[in-house]
Amino acid sequence: MSVKLVCGVSFTLALMLTIQLAIAKAPIAKPNCTDHCGNIRIPYLFGMGNRDCYFNESFEIECKESRAFISKIKMELLNISIEGWANVKSPIISSNCSDRETNLPFNLTGSPFFISDENVFTAVGCNTRALMIDEPLQRLGCESKCLGQKKDVDWRQMLPNFIEEVSSGNYWIANDYCNGTDCCQVTIPSSLQVFDPKLQAIDDNQSTDGCQLAFLAGTYEVDSWTEKDRNVQFPMVLDWVINSTLREDYRRTMNSSQRKGVVPKTFYCYYYGSSSSNKPIFRCSCKRGYEGNPYLECTADRHQE
Repeated sequence: MSVKLVCGVSFTLALMLTIQLAIAKAPIAKPNCTDHCGNIRIPYLFGMGNRDCYFNESFEIECKESRAFISKIKMELLNISIEGWANVKSPIISSNCSDRETNLPFNLTGSPFFISDENVFTAVGCNTRALMIDEPLQRLGCESKCLGQKKDVDWRQMLPNFIEEVSSGNYWIANDYCNGTDCCQVTIPSSLQVFDPKLQAIDDNQSTDGCQLAFLAGTYEVDSWTEKDRNVQFPMVLDWVINSTLREDYRRTMNSSQRKGVVPKTFYCYYYGSSSSNKPIFRCSCKRGYEGNPYLECTADRHQE
C-alpha cells in the first residue's frame, strides 16, 4: 500500500510539474538578464547590464533605485511594449511658474525613437502663444487666453485636471479639456523627434509675466500609466523602430539562433511603412496561436487552448 501511495504521489507531482511547465510564460529577456526594473518589465530588444542583454546601445536601460531610464535619450521610462511603443515621463517646459523648475527640451535625432502622434501638445497660460514648430514651411501651436483681467493661472490647480481615471488605477490624458481659455491643445503630426517649444505673447501690449507651460502628453493603452504622479508629471508616448540599417545585424542574430537549433516557425519578420518614420521599419511578431517575445521565443498561446 505504501509503495502504491508513493508512486501515486510521484505521478501527481510529475503531472503538476508538467502542467506548470506547459503554462509557463515565454521569457521576455535573454537568459541571465534582468527582465524588470522595479515594477517595469524590460523586454528584449531592450535590456540592462551586460552588453548581450540588449540589441544595441539605443535599447540600453539603466535602472536607478527601481526607476528605469532609456540611456540613449536620458528619459525616464514608465512602460515598454514589444509592439513598438514606450511611455516616458514628458518634460514640462515652463516660464514664470513659482516653485516649479522647468524641464529641458529634448532631441531624439539619431535614435530609433519618435514622438508618437498619440500625444497632444498642450499649453497653459494667459496671453500665451505656444509654438511646438515654427519654421518657414511648417507652423504648429496654439493660443491660450484668459477671461476678464486675469493675468495668471495656478499650475498646481490646473495640471491635475488633465488627468482622467478611466478605471481603478488606470488613467488617461484628457485631450478635450482645453478650449483656448486658460489653456489650449492641438494634435501633432508624425515623424517628429524634437521638442523645443517657444512661449510668446499673443499681444505685446498685454503682460506676459504670468505662468506659462507647454508639454506633450498621451497614453496608448489603458494600462500604460497606472500610477498618478504626485508631482503632476505626464506620460508621453514614443514610437520605437528597427529600421533597415539594423536588419542585417538582426538577420545574423537569427541565423546564429538557427545554427543552434532554434528554428523560427513560431514568428515572422516583415517590413512596413509607418507614420512615425520616413524609412521602412523592420519588425517581428509571433505567429497566430503563439505569444511571447518574437525577438526571443514565441510559445503556444495559452488563451487559445
